Amino acid sequence: MKLYRLTLLTAVLAVVFTLIGCDEDFSEVGGEIINNPTDVILQESAVNSYTKKLNSVQTNNLSNLFLGTYNDETFGESSASIVTQTILGTQDPNFGDNTVLDSVVLTLPYYSNTSTNTNGETVYELDSVYGSGSFHLSVYESSYFLNNYDPESNFQSTQKYYSDQREGVESNILQKIYENANFSPSKEPYSTYENDGGVIDTVENAPALRIKLDKEYFVSRIIDKEGGEELLNNSNFQNYFRSIYLKAESNDSEGSEILFNMSDENAGIKLYYSFERLVDEEKSNEQGVLDLNFTNSNHFNLYDGEFPTEVSEAIAAQDSVSGASSLFLKGQEGSMAVIELFKDPAVLTELKENLPLINEANLKFYLDENYSSSNIPYRITVYDLQNYSVLADYANDFTINENNPLNSRTVFSSKLITEEDSEGKFFKVRITRHIANMLNNDRENAKLGLVVTGNINSSSFSAVRNVEDVARIPAGSIIEPRGLVLYGNNAEEGKRLKLQIYYTEY
Repeated sequence: MKLYRLTLLTAVLAVVFTLIGCDEDFSEVGGEIINNPTDVILQESAVNSYTKKLNSVQTNNLSNLFLGTYNDETFGESSASIVTQTILGTQDPNFGDNTVLDSVVLTLPYYSNTSTNTNGETVYELDSVYGSGSFHLSVYESSYFLNNYDPESNFQSTQKYYSDQREGVESNILQKIYENANFSPSKEPYSTYENDGGVIDTVENAPALRIKLDKEYFVSRIIDKEGGEELLNNSNFQNYFRSIYLKAESNDSEGSEILFNMSDENAGIKLYYSFERLVDEEKSNEQGVLDLNFTNSNHFNLYDGEFPTEVSEAIAAQDSVSGASSLFLKGQEGSMAVIELFKDPAVLTELKENLPLINEANLKFYLDENYSSSNIPYRITVYDLQNYSVLADYANDFTINENNPLNSRTVFSSKLITEEDSEGKFFKVRITRHIANMLNNDRENAKLGLVVTGNINSSSFSAVRNVEDVARIPAGSIIEPRGLVLYGNNAEEGKRLKLQIYYTEY
């Protein structure tokens, strides 16, 4: 019995020493992240932070585009319009004999969710609609041509289109083909009819923006061009029928702004027509459809709007040397913040010399409720501003949820609605690996960018024009119309932005 106990003790000790040996083999001084260390030391380091206004952002690298007007309590009113190409569903179409154009319908499906009521009927609720009012909607044909490649680069790089190119589009307007001074989205489904071997089936479709365009205009522009070079192929067609411009303007109501997936297979314009066909020497009336698709075409967003004077002056007064007390973050063509870590370089030098074991490092952003808003974004993200890349903590977050961005990567960047303490509501962005890489791998102490995001899973970037030190922003920021204000490094002590580093001395 004693021998058994001795043998068991020896085996246990052997396992323990083996584990200790493995840990020593793979530990990295200054880079290890410890879950439950003892004698943890908190060091708060001063940072510098300030706001940058964005006036021109690339919007043609996105499949999701906005249409409508939005009123933000802090940042004022803005509008979003769409410019898009169309692609012939059938090249060199034959419309038959005695063709009559019955209707022309533009369709943009809404994002929506479904449930079933007590009668077993499908009920739709719209998603990604901001505001509950209406807006003035006009649709035009424009001769504004959308290139695939940039002629200024000798067609070696793809063409970029920006949110501030409204003047170029509107100077090329050919004809207004629709107008509604009070357009508002509806959650009601719509019906279409399909001919199945002579039997007409009614099909219920999810809610969509569906508007009838000027029928006579499309007779002259499309139907009458049958057999001509204009409809021979898509290259000819896109040079002839260059773009559709959906313009949103305020009508002094609350407004609403809608996010559309331009890659949806049902997004586009349909020309419904009837014609005659000879069958067994008898005339037969038939129906046909010509699709002008938005899918796989070039398209981009135009934004319009100005910040209120109070906000514009507050941003203009911020000093990039001493920082700011409030950081103004607004999606789309809005504003962002710059974060400079280790305002005192001696702190970083000392950490590199001592190489502590980093347990956690984070930036804690308190919500500035002096700028009240009842509808603010729930997510923010931080990125490497100088190299326009994601941080290591973002890339290694195991909580990624591809189907639900609102609840994805919550270790890297917390949701506002889940975080609150005695000082108020806050976001916490963990940059533990980023700091460890700076200490252990001599990673550059690069400036960081801070933005709101409508999709934290998006790791792509969009170009920015005419802003010093800002070349790109995360594309997820462009699909978030709302904004918020956070406390910066010059705020009162309790709410002040700091870099918090929890470490254990080696």
